[in-house]
Amino acid sequence: MKRLCAPALLLVISFFLSACAPSLAPLYRDYDMPSPDTLLAVAVSESMNPSGEPSGMAPDEGVGARTVPERIVAALNEAGWDTTATDLPHAIATKERVLRRWGMYSIVFYLEVTPLGRDHVRIYIHPFRKYVFGKASKIQYLTRRIRSRFMSELDEAFSKHGLKPAGTPFERDDTILR
Repeated sequence: MKRLCAPALLLVISFFLSACAPSLAPLYRDYDMPSPDTLLAVAVSESMNPSGEPSGMAPDEGVGARTVPERIVAALNEAGWDTTATDLPHAIATKERVLRRWGMYSIVFYLEVTPLGRDHVRIYIHPFRKYVFGKASKIQYLTRRIRSRFMSELDEAFSKHGLKPAGTPFERDDTILR
């Protein structure tokens, strides 16, 4: 009987400790672009006034007419991000943004957005701690609290510009495997 109690106790403690673990997410987020027909429908609906009358903007001047990098920059600007130059030829980078200030360090991060193919965009998130002594350390994952501070704004802005969130990698993998 005593031999069964120790493993059972160890199992209960491990379950308790695992419930206290943070919810982790990868340092990127994927977005899909709908087909050109869907983009044309979005452009036509945006060219209508609330009363249902055409606004004078032709449908091809809307979301569907802009290139992917133009839509990415417009979405980033709408979400409050300033873009900057980067060494990567196809990536669009943002300036650093302070997420939260603690006593000895600040959590700072920036984004790199890269179109992958014709119908896929990936946002790489680069969070790190910047200490008051000048040193910085990379944060290896995104907690739920960090994600909630900026991802909803990005999702909304990218959706307005024809890029819908593709879900987390775990959700996509689960759908593919079924």
